Amino acid sequence: MRLLRDPILLVHAAAQPCPELQAALKARYAVSSCPLEKLSPDAAGKRSLLVVDAPLNLEHQAQKLRKALAQLTNRLVRRVFVVEENNRVLAVRANACGAEAVLPRPLTRDALYRTIDRVLHDPVTDTRDAGGAGLKAGVSALEDILHFATSGFELTQDELYTHGDEIIEAIAEIGLSEWAELVKRHHSRTFRHSLLVTGVAVGFGQLLGVGHLDLRRLALGSLLHDVGKAEIPVGILEKPGSLTPEETEAMRHHPGLGRAILQRKGGFSAEMIDVVAHHHEMLDGSGYPDKLMANQITDLVRAVTISDIFAALIEERAYKSRLSATEAYDLMCGMTGKLDPVLLREFAHVIMRTPLAV
Repeated sequence: MRLLRDPILLVHAAAQPCPELQAALKARYAVSSCPLEKLSPDAAGKRSLLVVDAPLNLEHQAQKLRKALAQLTNRLVRRVFVVEENNRVLAVRANACGAEAVLPRPLTRDALYRTIDRVLHDPVTDTRDAGGAGLKAGVSALEDILHFATSGFELTQDELYTHGDEIIEAIAEIGLSEWAELVKRHHSRTFRHSLLVTGVAVGFGQLLGVGHLDLRRLALGSLLHDVGKAEIPVGILEKPGSLTPEETEAMRHHPGLGRAILQRKGGFSAEMIDVVAHHHEMLDGSGYPDKLMANQITDLVRAVTISDIFAALIEERAYKSRLSATEAYDLMCGMTGKLDPVLLREFAHVIMRTPLAV
């Protein structure tokens, strides 16, 4: 068996580490263990990876774990979480604690090794540069949004503006193409898509020369637009293949679910709720969930919709090949009557001036 140079720390909430998990890790890696209550920067040492085996079923457990791991925030220590089941809430709570991968039980050694090898070998984004700092801000914003959507965690749009400002600054400095390269390294398909939509929307606004307040609206609306997916089963969201008709129908509920979340919990403007609820509406009334038409759809929603469709078309998926930026734009131009023609014409600037390589 191969023994990797990078040592792993198994962090466990129980008095002793899980024997099966510890044995599986020791069969392939250099492993030591540490109880959660004794975790510290000294205990983490120079280890490259934490495998965290701690309960997240209750909100107070998640808060305890976040607090324990918070002291490692400024360290490039990567994290794989083992959770009790394939459950969206557990995955969200793990992501909010900085997980780069989440492994549900029952756990096979093959899945464990494949995931750990991938995380260890993926390049670490240097958060000291503008792009890395912007990406970290975007991930933090999405983690907070998902945590807010699935728990008693409180959040307002004012608290998210700082994250949006960092994304705006990053894209202004490094450009949309480099942002797309950074985004594609993230392990979660759902996070990758939201980060890419945000980058495309902000990049679009910057190329048009809109003011900072409008860039903030674009950034925040894009970060929030898929909040309803917090209530979609993770097996559907992260499914590697095509969705069944039933799964597709379940996915179509996410705009309405997102609207309900923001209305129920408060702290977000009617404009942001509008983006969340209506980013799949089309000008000809063929969209969902409310079949809005023409002037019923605001300019902000129209811009986020164009960014959302473009991002989906240029993304690589296991069940489809990505389109080039030009191919995606040509397809969108063929959606006669559905997308705002003036905005779509201006969107050509993104194609002409940004060599996207997603």
